Amino acid sequence: MRYPIPMTPTFLLLSAMLACYTTAGPCTDYCDYICECHADDGDLTCDDCRTIYTDDDAALSDECETALTDQQAADDAAGVDCSAADTAAAG
Repeated sequence: MRYPIPMTPTFLLLSAMLACYTTAGPCTDYCDYICECHADDGDLTCDDCRTIYTDDDAALSDECETALTDQQAADDAAGVDCSAADTAAAG
């Protein structure tokens, strides 16, 4: 069967388009969580988080993943309900 459009370029184009819709990154997820659940805590403001943990710095990705996991675990242990932020960070 012959296709009117070559499949390899079409596949590459679709792959590139889908890459634009992936999650923003672990630092963005962490700052989104902080901004949604801990905006009033004062320990780390939303603006400070976004300034410190920019996704442009790949070296911070592991730190952001760990910080998010630790903060979510601490929130769970303290009974803090951040289900709206969990959904936003997961998607």
